[in-house]
Amino acid sequence: MPHLEAIAIHPIKSCHRIDLTECEVGSLGLEGDRRFMVVNADNMKLVTQRAYASMSLIRPLLDAEKDTLTLTAEKLDDLVLPLHPDTSKLNCLTVTLWSDKLQAFDVGDAAAEWLEKFFSIYESPDQSNANGNTDEAAQRPTNTRLVTLDLSKGYERKAHPELPGLHSPFTDWSPVSFGFEGSLKALNDNLVDGKWSNGNRIPMNRFRNNLTIAGTEPWEEDTWLVARVGEVTFYLMQPTARCPVPGINQDTGVKDTWGTPGPMKYLLQNRQFDEMPGGGCFCCDSIPLTSGTIRVGDKVEVLERIPAKFAKQPKVIADDRDEDDD
Repeated sequence: MPHLEAIAIHPIKSCHRIDLTECEVGSLGLEGDRRFMVVNADNMKLVTQRAYASMSLIRPLLDAEKDTLTLTAEKLDDLVLPLHPDTSKLNCLTVTLWSDKLQAFDVGDAAAEWLEKFFSIYESPDQSNANGNTDEAAQRPTNTRLVTLDLSKGYERKAHPELPGLHSPFTDWSPVSFGFEGSLKALNDNLVDGKWSNGNRIPMNRFRNNLTIAGTEPWEEDTWLVARVGEVTFYLMQPTARCPVPGINQDTGVKDTWGTPGPMKYLLQNRQFDEMPGGGCFCCDSIPLTSGTIRVGDKVEVLERIPAKFAKQPKVIADDRDEDDD
């Protein structure tokens, strides 16, 4: 029977996860997920693991009782910040998250100084990898700020044009991401058996999803439209097109070589949809339609499936690997 196997939030976009046993879900997704983001103060654009893999070594800690966010990383002193700061006392900025211009609030100089120390200490150990992701000295941020959002002060990023009142935080796309253990096993079996990953298996946390569902058939989620997890009902919008970040070990900040070509190439050739050309898909983007509490172990019930004639089907692209890649 499908059930909720794991819950994870990432309080700061592109930084380390926090594993939870239960969580509140509301109009911005999971409470505490991606409410903070690092931006380059020179252009007000986001800074992510795509350019700087070692950001995964920033391990935020949340204390709900004290209402604090603590920045931690080896070699640095901890920095305690308000989890819900009084934004009326903070500088309001316009920041860029991909194509979106968003209102955000600068958390302050102490956080900026902490980030400056982090980026000066942690230089990504790999300058390139098989996924084409690079870290060059010129790309390393030298003037960063930590920003947060405040829905009550005008933050707006509609999760869906026809679902008013629901917004995405500093996620790439949707408020909540689903991952499925059955599909992960199928992916890993194909990676290993097909000699795509030098015998390595990719863990779920590389995909930085919020909810992990166990007890389903591989790729069954392609047919899901509406599902209830515990108290909360979710609309599953679409499969998630993947960037190179799953090629980064989230516990070490080191980029995997995988051998050649790696899991991203496999997904590109086997999990690409017409709706998202050019991207290999794993996990699902979703929107919470109701609020409530979810807990590890909660029953997952599919309330509505996509009619067969409308179901999305992945394209299978011919394997173009050279013999030397085997």
